[in-house]
Amino acid sequence: MKNNLLVVLSPFAMVGIGSLVIRLAAVYLGVWAWVPWILVYWGMIGLLVFWFGGKASIKKWWAKPTGNWFWSALAVLIGLSSLYIFASSWRVLLPLQVFIPWLIVGLLNPFLEEWYWRGLLLDYTKEWKSWVSILLFSVLFSLNHLLGIGVTSIGCRHPVLIMNALIVGILYSWVYKKTKSLRWAIVGHALADLLGLSVAVFLNLWVPPG
Repeated sequence: MKNNLLVVLSPFAMVGIGSLVIRLAAVYLGVWAWVPWILVYWGMIGLLVFWFGGKASIKKWWAKPTGNWFWSALAVLIGLSSLYIFASSWRVLLPLQVFIPWLIVGLLNPFLEEWYWRGLLLDYTKEWKSWVSILLFSVLFSLNHLLGIGVTSIGCRHPVLIMNALIVGILYSWVYKKTKSLRWAIVGHALADLLGLSVAVFLNLWVPPG
């Protein structure tokens, strides 16, 4: 019971600590404040996932999906929806100081975020009504973007991207509920981060129009 409470409350600490870290770092690092922010963020996720989930959970999350293939396909299609951004603006990634972090974030972040926001949190609240847990953690997932990286990134606090984070959180949660696997949610998330120019958005090298 105590573990359940700690896990359920952890997103609130995650959002609060992340917001504090990036605000302090921004004083000295400007738009590069995303680096200490994401390292602290990933560190907290790693501790929570390995402490409260462990290797068995990680293995389960990567298992072959069950149920209708539609849900797995949907996860990939969500990631591919950012293809138009990449096709028109990929040149912003050409400097090595942008390209290398973009690649690292695109390949590592999807595992950590899906393990935590969809895997760990939904597993620990599986006795709740699905719509309650999905909505709560998707709202917090969206707020994490707004109050975290959104402090220094114009794009990450743009209403369209905030709403996109909310909708994606809801859809990937449903994918996990329907397939009992995060495999294709992780793949879709990686596509979204890579095709959506994640680090270029963090550095304000790409900003949504309007």
